[in-house]
Amino acid sequence: MKEILENLFKMDRQLLGEGYDNALQYIKFLLTELKIIEIPSGTKFGTWTVPDEWILKDGWVKFNGEKIIDYKKNPLSVVVGSLNISRIVSLEELKAHLHYSEEMPNATPFTYKFYEKNWGFSVPYNQVKEPNTEAVGITKEDGTPFIPRTKDRLKEGQYEVFINSEYKPGTMKIGVHTIKGKSDREILLFAHLDHAHMANDNLSAVVCLIDLANKIKAEHTVNIIFCPETIGSIAYAHTQDLSKVDFMIAVDICGNTNSILFQKSFNQEDRINRVAHLAFHSLLQDTRKGLFRNTIGSDEYVFNDPKIGIPGIMLSTWPYREYHTSEDTPEKIDYKSIENVGKAILKIIEIWEQDFIPKREVAGPLMRSKYGVQSSNKQTNLIWDYFWYALNGQKTLAELCCEHGLVWEIALKAIEEMEVDGIISRVKKQNNESRRSGISKVGKQKTSKKKHKRLSR
Repeated sequence: MKEILENLFKMDRQLLGEGYDNALQYIKFLLTELKIIEIPSGTKFGTWTVPDEWILKDGWVKFNGEKIIDYKKNPLSVVVGSLNISRIVSLEELKAHLHYSEEMPNATPFTYKFYEKNWGFSVPYNQVKEPNTEAVGITKEDGTPFIPRTKDRLKEGQYEVFINSEYKPGTMKIGVHTIKGKSDREILLFAHLDHAHMANDNLSAVVCLIDLANKIKAEHTVNIIFCPETIGSIAYAHTQDLSKVDFMIAVDICGNTNSILFQKSFNQEDRINRVAHLAFHSLLQDTRKGLFRNTIGSDEYVFNDPKIGIPGIMLSTWPYREYHTSEDTPEKIDYKSIENVGKAILKIIEIWEQDFIPKREVAGPLMRSKYGVQSSNKQTNLIWDYFWYALNGQKTLAELCCEHGLVWEIALKAIEEMEVDGIISRVKKQNNESRRSGISKVGKQKTSKKKHKRLSR
């Protein structure tokens, strides 16, 4: 994983363009069956439009003939999406186009304005501000005029700003690696491939899914998707057939040492939320749980839209200090955290496929000792009695385990033994097609220019 991440980090992965395309081709070298969907810029999907390709050749700011900001020395110094510009500006105007982070004073922030046609530069806070020693001890209570605790390092005068960039029609590309299962039911795994010069965001998730490509052994057909964040998943949802998809998982930022953050789908009653809960419980992983997009969000945002109707969760190790700055570099990646997220995904798929709707076929109390669930703890026995009464063929085993606080493996073993004895039967599960009546219409939406292509290269 380390070598793959470091190689991808060297590529200038904008939403569209040569750097992103090179990264996708590198993944195709690793996953030779990768298919590539191509969608031209200008294509409209709902309220969104695939942007043109942005090409940056150079950018700098000069003061008194000396470069004080230089893109060629710091690739994050030009705001992503900046327009072409060459003119003299005042300090006041320059400051209106500068971006910096007081929380990370020595780092250059990753700033993007892809959908806002403007220009700007990103710099370390300490390059433009310094402590104001005159302000120490000054308070407003004593009537002394307020003196700011910082003052500008930049001097009054004229600044020469130069950005050599252009927008031109291009092609957005989405990589899809398919792992065929015995079933035609599908699971989608997403990691966004853009965000140039960032490592944890989101190359950590990209290498996580590349690693899983050789580990997944599932009944479902699993599609691993690499795309530009948001606009890529929007395009996928509008152009691909989603009628057989049971759920999706977005993986975003998983290479720092925090515990795993599991954010639920928009509909908290979706079965995937119960299955994920049981998976983390089984793995004994330290996990934080959150509501849909309550902390951060990524490509699950798109699929949870009720008009699309795919339950989607997000796995991450957010937050981390280096987020969206020049300090998000490969040497800070924790690969054990990436592996733990991968294990969680495998366990979620495993439990989803083991899960079924059990129905009790006999009357009377359960002889708990016969199935290894008798306990010296009265409360534990009571839980099993409640669980036994709840086996009415209406809910899946995963849902029942969550409701009654039972460990998945123990409950599954007991239920399977009961099934052998003929006292439990399986109710055929309903797939999700009935509640996705709008999907086929969305999936067949035509692009506004030429038809998108799905190519194997």
